[in-house]
Amino acid sequence: GWVEEMAGYVKSLDRKHLLEIGMEGFYGDSMPEKKVNNPGYQVGTDFISSNLIRNIDFATIHAYPDI
Repeated sequence: GWVEEMAGYVKSLDRKHLLEIGMEGFYGDSMPEKKVNNPGYQVGTDFISSNLIRNIDFATIHAYPDI
């Protein structure tokens, strides 16, 4: 997909810097049994499979705890 293509392109220009995608973390097709935990059930990108792409170096998360 797009993330894999762009990650490969960016790494072809510069392999000395770490690359991350900064997407929100939602469950996708890699863990269909957990999709019910997504807001709106089907909304969002697949955080797990997107961050397993070879040229992605690390993942970030957004935490919004209820206080």
